[in-house]
Amino acid sequence: MGNGRQLRGATAVSLPSMATLRLFANLRESAGTDRVDIDAATVEELLTKANAKFGDQFTAGAVSAGVWVNGEPADPQTEVASTDEVALIPPVSGGALTMPKLDFGPNLLSVALVVALIAVAWADEAWFVFVAVGAILAWVWDLSESSKRIRAPFVVFPPLIGATTGAVGAYAWGFEGFAGGVALAMIIAVSWPVFDGSHREFRTTAATALVTVVAAGASAGLVLIRLTGSFAVVAFVLVTVFALVGAWVAGAYGAAIQSVDANVGALLGALLAGLLAGLVISELDIAAGLLGGVAAAAGVIAGRTLGSMLRTGVISHTEDPPGALSMFDGAAVAAPLFWLAIWMFS
Repeated sequence: MGNGRQLRGATAVSLPSMATLRLFANLRESAGTDRVDIDAATVEELLTKANAKFGDQFTAGAVSAGVWVNGEPADPQTEVASTDEVALIPPVSGGALTMPKLDFGPNLLSVALVVALIAVAWADEAWFVFVAVGAILAWVWDLSESSKRIRAPFVVFPPLIGATTGAVGAYAWGFEGFAGGVALAMIIAVSWPVFDGSHREFRTTAATALVTVVAAGASAGLVLIRLTGSFAVVAFVLVTVFALVGAWVAGAYGAAIQSVDANVGALLGALLAGLLAGLVISELDIAAGLLGGVAAAAGVIAGRTLGSMLRTGVISHTEDPPGALSMFDGAAVAAPLFWLAIWMFS
């Protein structure tokens, strides 16, 4: 029949696959942005389009950069989809010598919590415990939310429990309570998959156990620092902030000076603060201040490494990872180490 319509086979339509490309260090400076959505099916296609978009300077820097997709190393043929996040990270030793912008906006909550800790340093010890636990609980939750973006989350409840048990144990029984709280937190973390069958992957369990121990140690360390004296809280904040600033400055300018990177900057900053604390705080020996500075610097370096891995899937010592409380990544690990250092001189 002439009036009938002939049905034709449907033609497959290829929908855009807008993967998110995240840029760091000199690549971010060359591109003028830290992230961009690009329609691509593979890593190779995505990078080709990025090079064409951002020009020769960007292309030259991208040649030696590492590529990760959702926190996993990737090769040019790795397929990407609209839900994927591709990170392009230059070598730690490389990068432009331009000073990155110091954006305090994302860290306002971190600053507020630090101010709160200092404000209650001279209040009743129970109030300090309350604020310290609240700060670490907020940090754990923020870390968990950031880790979900790279689809590598940990179970948030064991670290929350660990932060509470660590602080309460330290407040009630001192170092013995600290050790007991951390041990209990570890038991909870490793046994959690027994009761929660949806989180039995080794990677998730390992990350959960690690964050749980850090959270318990952080809250307990803060409490033990306060039990040492209000002066110890001030000294800890001083050396930790100096370590973070030292890491940031060295990350920006360190390439101009041989063998100076963000880790060296953190150590130098913390040593300077430890010396300053030992000189101006009568209750603190200079030796204790210097040793506390070394311990805090080691904690800051380890904490920044842990935070960058959990928040972005890659290690970066010069970039601020996502998260409102990413500044606490280093402080969380530094707290128990700093207390142990000054305890040796008490």
